[in-house]
This record gives sequence, structure tokens and C-alpha cells, in this order.
Amino acid sequence: MAASMSNSRNMNSSISENVTAEQEQDANSALTELDKGLRSIKIGNQCEAVVKFPKLFEKYPFPILINSALLKLADVFRGGNNFIRLCILKVTQQSEKHLDKIINVDEFIKRIFTVLHSNDPVARAITLRTLGSIACIISEKKNVHHSIVLSLDSHDAVEVEAAIFAANHFSAVSKIFAAGICSKIAEMISGLATPVDMKLQLIPIFQHMHHDITTASKAWKVCTSLLEGYPACRFVLLTLDTMTQLAVKSLFTVQQHVQLLLSYLQTDCRQAVKIICLNNLKQLAKISSHLWRGEYIESISDFMMCTPSIRLKIFAVNVLNTICNSVAIQLIPILPEAKLKAVCQEYCYHDNLTLSTRTVQLMTVLAKSGRLNNEISEEITMIQTHLILLISNEKCPLKELKLSLQCAVQVCQASPQYCGSFVETMANLLPQAQGKHAELLCESLAAVGDDNSQNLQGAVPNILSYLSQSIETSDISNTRVFLCTLLFQAARGAIIPNQIKDLILHSVESSNHWFAYKIVRQAMRYSQCGIAEILLHQLKKEIASENLYYWLTALEFLSQIEMKINSVKADNSNLLKCSSEALELYQKALVALKAGSNQSFSLKFPIEYISVRIQLLQAHQQLLLTCNTFRTSPPPAIASALAATNGQDSARWSQIIGQLEKCVQEYEELSVKISELHWSSFDADPLSLQNVDILQQSCDVIKSSITTIVSLVHTGVGLLGERRKMHHTSDKDLDGSIRLALQQISVNLDTTLHTTPVSDMTSKIEFLSSSAKLMLQASHPYPRYFFQSLQSTAVKLAVSPQQNIHQEPISIRCDTHMTLKVEGVIQHNDSLYRQVKSVTITAKTNLQSRSSATSTNNKMNEATSQFFTRTVEPHNDYFCVNFLLPFPALGIHGITIEAAIIDENGATWNTGPKETLTVKSYDDMILRQQQQARFQRLTQH
Repeated sequence: MAASMSNSRNMNSSISENVTAEQEQDANSALTELDKGLRSIKIGNQCEAVVKFPKLFEKYPFPILINSALLKLADVFRGGNNFIRLCILKVTQQSEKHLDKIINVDEFIKRIFTVLHSNDPVARAITLRTLGSIACIISEKKNVHHSIVLSLDSHDAVEVEAAIFAANHFSAVSKIFAAGICSKIAEMISGLATPVDMKLQLIPIFQHMHHDITTASKAWKVCTSLLEGYPACRFVLLTLDTMTQLAVKSLFTVQQHVQLLLSYLQTDCRQAVKIICLNNLKQLAKISSHLWRGEYIESISDFMMCTPSIRLKIFAVNVLNTICNSVAIQLIPILPEAKLKAVCQEYCYHDNLTLSTRTVQLMTVLAKSGRLNNEISEEITMIQTHLILLISNEKCPLKELKLSLQCAVQVCQASPQYCGSFVETMANLLPQAQGKHAELLCESLAAVGDDNSQNLQGAVPNILSYLSQSIETSDISNTRVFLCTLLFQAARGAIIPNQIKDLILHSVESSNHWFAYKIVRQAMRYSQCGIAEILLHQLKKEIASENLYYWLTALEFLSQIEMKINSVKADNSNLLKCSSEALELYQKALVALKAGSNQSFSLKFPIEYISVRIQLLQAHQQLLLTCNTFRTSPPPAIASALAATNGQDSARWSQIIGQLEKCVQEYEELSVKISELHWSSFDADPLSLQNVDILQQSCDVIKSSITTIVSLVHTGVGLLGERRKMHHTSDKDLDGSIRLALQQISVNLDTTLHTTPVSDMTSKIEFLSSSAKLMLQASHPYPRYFFQSLQSTAVKLAVSPQQNIHQEPISIRCDTHMTLKVEGVIQHNDSLYRQVKSVTITAKTNLQSRSSATSTNNKMNEATSQFFTRTVEPHNDYFCVNFLLPFPALGIHGITIEAAIIDENGATWNTGPKETLTVKSYDDMILRQQQQARFQRLTQH
């Protein structure tokens, strides 16, 4: 369980955030160890050392090490045997993204290129393949181009195949080579002396000749002539696929190529040719859907209706799905009599489940796009009927059921009015479903419940029945987790009845600890902390890891907080007491989180999230205390006389106004902190970010309410902008009792402003007091990112120069500039939500202590702090920037280097990491004068 929970908390938390001197020492030690293996006289030791280099590059992906390592490999390549060369070839192929970090490219190529002069054709072949593998860094080397062309005329088949491999790679990256080799390749294909298998290897080279229109047109004509001159199936398949790749990359022949594929689809009787045509049409639809015409869709629909082959029908409907799921569906007119609609009606109930499912998917895409020009109730019925048919079929493939359920969820998200119907259908299908089918049904119901939980309440009896059945059969699977989640969603934050609560706890008792933790996680995400607290109390006793024990202890404290807030009496007489106890529990939870966090089990987001929730609760409590102060200590009678004398009625309330303005300042500062938390959570899922935004919005709404009241007292007019900001809330953006509280505050403010006179301060304070009470009692669920991260992204920096091991400042003369080099690597897994587009590096310098010795040429008004920024796009997850930093003021300066990620939408995420350096700026003349003075004092003594 500990391993699973640790992986759930952070999928890649072991990624370090900086490169220390110790790590650099480890890199050098590892390289030295591998170098010993390379110098060994035993072939086995040499091979073992060679194959370890790719892992070394992944662990230390910086140019200095990679350059040194690859130069060593080049030396071994030059002097080793063919087996060692083959191993080095594999290393270059596995390390392709690190090749552009080679600093001495010419020296690297020189050592490898010499093997081309060998008398051994196998050695030359391996060398050609190695050169092809590193084509991205030597794309315009004319001597390499010439050697490849010469090798194409070799009499040795192994060398020719290697030359074809190299030509293929160089054509992809070199415009000059592609233009020059085109005629040579065409000549070899048409030559009678070229074997058929070799011709088939040569044809794919044409797909890379897309660098300019002239070369692309020439390659297109050659391929067209090949279709006419070589009608054999293998040639037609390969040529059509090559032409498709060329069209995708050049785009200027897309429509012409679509027409060619459609003609082969309709006229060629070979099924393999039809399949390659449909696959290529699908690929073109993905890349260039905006260039498609309506007649293309009609032709594919007509082919689908006419062909007797079920397999071809499936390929055809996949093409239609691809094109209709793109921007083309909005650009291409679809008439009522279009064959596309006839396809949907004809095949949505087909006996073949794959074909009917793909047709239902097509119908869903059309319904979502609004291109059906009528009510989609008929399409909804078709989808529901299809689901019933799939569940009732014992041999139903999981893939088809999953796709159909995804269609149902998409329709519910696009048209919420149909959610109730789908929920009822899926809930009624639960008793018939077993195993993975039931799990998919429950997962789909949970997906619908995330956005429309009110529709789940009617399905509760079926859910309870199925949960009881799973307990009796001892079926411990994700299905049971989804069933409990559905019950949490249906409760919508309200307290679950004891009968249902006991059933959920009973389901946990008959399962393992990991299952119990998943129920805890879901319970806290849907404001059912009572169940979570019971489970956590038992669960933390079973944990062996210290980090996980503190993590579960923190979760237990957080669960107790929600229970403490729920124990507030109806008259709010114990609200302050409960909120104070909640703050105490929050602090305990925060301490436990900090105790459980380390480099391998990062709890950065939970710690920051709980910190802002503590401050938000403190701000609400402070506002309530301020309002209570007004009741217990109203303004003295003399305040009215002073206000009348000064002619300013607001002077009567100066004390309470001053306190309220302090509250506004607290809310403003807290709003900034919450915003910083949002923009530092690059890996958070959208719903987790929305959860953080709700905290900020609740903070801003209270701040706006106070500002409106203060403005009304000062000027007699409320701030319209602040009030508009309050009303800018929607049900979709908010959740649970927070939403209800914010809506109630908005209504109460309007009532207070319209029904009470400006001088009635008591009513206004009462409104603020009731608002604070509403916010103190409002429950707010914990986001998914609080428990787990589904993507992981980290920036790893290496800064040079570095301070020495004793951390002494780096010395720099005041009349020169310091060159600061910042290298970085982006380490990430699959990007589910957002991707790294570019990285911004900022360097800030500030004078920490000025030197007592001041040069006569040094101006006292020199800038003591400076700010530099550079934005760079990573290449193969690597980037490098340089700064020239001046230090005109003598003394000790601090440098702060910080990284920020910019995603594909242009949003900046302040993820870090942050590096610091210390620099000592000195004047050489003053230094010499001081040395001379010390020398004179010594000589006098």
C-alpha cells in the first residue's frame, strides 16, 4: 500500500530541481568508470560500457558530459571492431535528442568518417548508418552527402542498403541533399539492374522531399509515374503511402491526392489497396481537414453504403469520424439529404458491434456540432438503445462499450438536459453488467455526476443494490470505488444517511488498505469527511512508512475540521469557538504535512493549499470579530457631534471603517497568494485549478462586499465595479455550499443597499457579519491535485559559474561583466493537461553589502539591483541562455535565477526552480593600494 500511495501522491517526485556540485561529481565519476570499460582489452567489458551510455545521458543530460562521452565513443568507433561499432550505432539511435548538445561536431564527425575509407564493406555500412542516425547535426556536410551518393552505386548489397538508410535520414533534414538525390533515386528505381526489394526500400525516400515546391512537385511526378509503371500491389501500397506522407508535409497537393485516393478506392478491386486508401484518407483528415470538400465526404459515404465488406465499412466510418471531429464539420455544408445522415441511420443498429459503435460515435459528433438541424432526441434514443444492446451481449468487446459510454458522457456534457435520461438508462443496466463492463458503467456515471450530480439521486437505489451485491461476492475492484464515489456525488455535500454510511464502511471492512485509502480520497473530494475520518483513524495504524503516517495524520485532522464546522449550532452561538478549534486542527494538519514532506515524497501543493485555507479562515474570523466589536463597542455619542461639526457623516464610523479597511487589506494579500498558488500548479488538472479559483473568488466576494459598504459610507454610492465582480459567478464555476454562500451574500447585499438608508450602519455591519458566518460554515471539498498528480513536469537547472565547495563569493571586477550561463532540462511524463512551449529565465541582482573601500571613479548612485529576463523554446527538452551581468557597485551582490514555464496557450506558470549565487565586486586599483599599504605596514614593523 505504501508504494501505491507514494506513486499516487507524486508520479515523478524524485525529479530533482537543481544540479549541485555533488551531482556533477557523480557524473564525472560515472563517466570515468565507463571510460575504464572502454579501455578494457576484453570485448565484453567494452560492449557493456557502451550500452550504458544512453542511461548516463538521461541521468546527466548536459552538453559538457555528453560532448565528452560521445567523443570517447567516436574514438572507440574508429579503432574498434564491427561489433563495437554496431553497439555505438545503437547508442546514437537511442540518444537522438541529445546529439545537438555535441560541442565539437567537426571533431566527432572526423573520427567516425575515417572508417568510410575502410576496405571492409560491413564497416562502411555501419558507418553510413551511424552518419544517417546523426543526420540532424550534420545535415549540410557535403563530404557526407558525396559519400552516400557514391555508396548507392556500390556492388555490395549491405553497403547499398546502409546508403539508402542514410539517404532517407538526410533527405528529411537537408533541403540540398533532397533536391540533389531526387533524380538519382528515380533513376535507380527505373533501372533494370536494381532488385525489386531495393526499389521498395528507395520509394519511401520521396516522402521527405517537401522542403520546397519544386522538389516536392518532382517527387510527386515520379511517384505518379511509379503508380502507372508498377501496378503490383506492393508497389501501389508503398507509393500511395509515400505520396500521402509527402502531401501531409507539403500540403500543396492535398486535394489532388485526396482525389487520387478516392479514385483508387472506387476503381481498384484489391482490398489491401482500399484499406491503405482509407487509412491515408484518415491521416489527411487529421492534418488538413480545412482543405476538404463536401463531395469528398459524400464519396466516402457512398462507398460505405455500396461496399459489401464489413471491414471496409469500419475503415470508412473511421475516416468520417476523423473529418467530422475536426474544424471541417463547421466549414462543409451538410444538406438534409446528405448521404452522411443515411450512413448514421443505416448502420447504428448493425449486427457488427464495431461498425455500429463507430456509427454511434459519428452520430454523436454530428449531434454535438449542431449540424443535424433538428432536435437530437432521436439520436439520444439511438445511443441508449445501442448501450442496451452492448450490455446484453455477453461477447461485447470492452473497447466498443467504452467508446459508446464516452459518447453518452460527451452528449451529457454538451446537452445537460439529457443527463437524467442517460443516468436512468445506465443505472438500470448495472444489474446486467459484470466485471469490467460494470466498472465502465460506473465510471461513466461518475463522469456525468461530476458535472450534474443532481441527476444521480434517482439512481441511488440501483447503486446501493449493486454495492451490496459486490460485498456479498467479495469483489474488490475499482467498481466498488466508483459505486461509493457515486453515493458521495449524489449526496451533494449533505450528510449521508446512516444506513448508506454503514454500507460504505462495511464495503471497506471486507477489502484491503489501498481500497480504503481510495475511499478516503474520494470522500474528502466530495465533502464526506465524516466517513474519511473513521477510515483514517484505523488506516494510519497500519502504515509502516513515517512519511505516509504523517500524511494520513494530516488527512485525519482535515477531516475533523469539516466535522467541527458541521457541529455549529443553528443560532451560531458556538461559531467562533468551532472556528478557533478548526484553526487549531488546521495548524496540526499543516505541521504533519511539513513533517511528512521530503524530496522523494513532495507535499508542496498540499502545504501551500492548507496554508491559504488557514489564512482565509482567519480572515473570515477576523471580519466576524470586527463586526462583533461594533456591536459591543458602538461609536461614542461625541462622534455624532464631531461629524455634524465637520460636515462629514462618515466621521461617526471612523473606527469601524478603519478596522474594515484592515480586513480588506488582508483579503487583498490573501487573494494574491491564492493566485500565486494557482500559477505555480502547472501539473494540476483543470478541476483542481477551478477549486483554487473558487477560494480566490470567495475571498474577492467578501472583499468586494466590504469595499462597497465602505464606499457607501464615505460617498453615499457603492462601487459598481466591485458589485459587478460579485455577480460574475455561475453554477458551473462554483461548487457545493460555497456556491450557495456566495449567491446568498450577493442577494443579501442587494437587499441591504436597496432597503436600508445610508446612515443605517447597523444593518450594514449585520450584513457583513452574516456574510462572514456563511463563509465560515461553507464546506469546500479538496481537489484531486491535493492527493495525486496525473502529469509530472520539472525544470532542472545547471548554472555556471558555481561557487566553490566553501560557498565563497565569486570574484568579479567592477569594470567588467560576468557571463552567467543557465542550462536546463525539462523532465516530464505524458502531458495530459498542458505542455511546455517555452521557458522564461529571470536573473535578479541586488547589492547585499557595500564595500567600505569606495573607488573615486565609482558613483554612489549606481544601480544596486538589476533585472534580466530571457525566453527560450526548449529543443528536445533542453535549453540554454546566457546573461551579461554588471556589478558596478563594490561589495557583495546576490544573484537569483528563477525559471517559469510558458504553456501552449501563452500562460506563464511560476514553477521554479530557483538558484542563488553570491558575487563579490572589487576594484583592482583599490585592491593593489590596500596590498601596498599592508606591505608598507609590515616593512615598518
